Amino acid sequence: MSSTREGDDSFVFCGTVAHSTPTNALDIRENAILGVAGGKVIFFDHQSRLQQLLQEHEIDQENVHQLTNGQFLMPGLVDCHFHSPQLSIQALGTDLGLLDWLDTYTFPAEEGFSSVEFARNAHEKTVKRTLRCGTTAAAYYSTIHRETTMFLCDFAAENLGQRAFVGKVNMDMKAPDSYRETTEESLAETARYYRTFAYSLVTPVITPRFAVSCSKPLLDGLGRMAKEYNLPVQTHLNETTEERKLVLELHPGNATYTEVYDNANLLGPKTILAHCIQSNDNEIDIIKTRGCGVIHCSCSNITLRSGVMDLRKFLNYGVKLGLGTADVGAGYTPSILSAMRHSVDASNILAIKHAQQQVQNGHPRIPYEPITISEAFRLATLGGSEVLGLNCGNFESGREFDALLIDPNTSNSPLDIFLLIKPKTSSRNSSTQECMTPRVQEAQHSVRPVKYNNTVELEAHGTMNTEEEVHRKVPVLYNNIIQPAVHDTMGTTGTTRYNYNTSH
Repeated sequence: MSSTREGDDSFVFCGTVAHSTPTNALDIRENAILGVAGGKVIFFDHQSRLQQLLQEHEIDQENVHQLTNGQFLMPGLVDCHFHSPQLSIQALGTDLGLLDWLDTYTFPAEEGFSSVEFARNAHEKTVKRTLRCGTTAAAYYSTIHRETTMFLCDFAAENLGQRAFVGKVNMDMKAPDSYRETTEESLAETARYYRTFAYSLVTPVITPRFAVSCSKPLLDGLGRMAKEYNLPVQTHLNETTEERKLVLELHPGNATYTEVYDNANLLGPKTILAHCIQSNDNEIDIIKTRGCGVIHCSCSNITLRSGVMDLRKFLNYGVKLGLGTADVGAGYTPSILSAMRHSVDASNILAIKHAQQQVQNGHPRIPYEPITISEAFRLATLGGSEVLGLNCGNFESGREFDALLIDPNTSNSPLDIFLLIKPKTSSRNSSTQECMTPRVQEAQHSVRPVKYNNTVELEAHGTMNTEEEVHRKVPVLYNNIIQPAVHDTMGTTGTTRYNYNTSH
């Protein structure tokens, strides 16, 4: 077999791989082989077929990377709802509800993004932080400022290689005079924003903040724009009962909050709806019929006391679902791993409440099925990619290769690895049943060479401090271009991020 051709970017991973499929929330395969070429998965099979597949795809043996014991590959995490400006006010305002929190903390903070210097620095921190949390794709809200919103696109696409959906926010009412646009300005700046777009990894998104801060003419104009240019839409829906009531007062003639968007032609297969806590059955039917995606934002739902979304109900309806860290200014973590935990906690709370109500009402105990951590894993990977319309999220052949290499044995890992040791049976007591003795394995820092494009690159695994991540850069060669790769943490394990893609 000839060696890999010059410029060939094919490579293979051998070891344990975990991902989700539509029928299996958590599919863990040991002794797997995962082949990648041109940034896409070309095969995902058992290790027994390695030599055959190497020959079929003309991949040199030197481009095979064997994972060490304990390491595994998983898809990159997808954050479907993130307010970039709010990282600067993280965890502020947990004493307030949504509308008061927006007026007191969020709008004043977002006004500051009119400053070019401040916005550039803040948006860069957002992208670096989400990457450190293992997020390889994200849907971002920026501010009403078109010029500084472009910095968020620059850092995601050009500098750090993250897939991103970035929206210039639209608001023409119910906001401070110093932080809102006229209807005409908002539409004109939005059109200018997407017409000058020239990024391969970043997609522009029509972003009416929510119906409280958008007039009917603005919503109608954005709906026409989204339809004419086939653009995705992201907005908030039914986050609180107070917000829901106010929307119906501001937009008379609509029976529900969902109808406000539907009548403006803003609902469709490319629509991303955050929260939806208060949505009734009729509204969920509309969401499902229009093919919209819904984002569960469990942390901010609790911190703002907005409510607990019935995630199981939406799953049973067959609605596309993903996870988001959402209003990180009210929440306290930009980590999708934390969003997975919070989603399970929220579902368990509903299960407890359901059981208590049945006892109080004297009804027969019909169990409520909370979501599992495996289901949360699927929402954080495959589910999120489906909501955003991305061809990633798992390792099926033909998918874009967005992946994380997890190493629990990394230096300063928060995980203690226990080995089960079988002591040798004494010849004097050969009939004694062997016992299993646990032992703590000391985590060892390791730097392993990876052969890639005929160039050896050192692959380092960063330290773990839960929320205090350590950020390092190691060069990775792709298409003969040296690009920085982010090697750091996700809140539970050491990670290496792989995102070699150059287009959606």
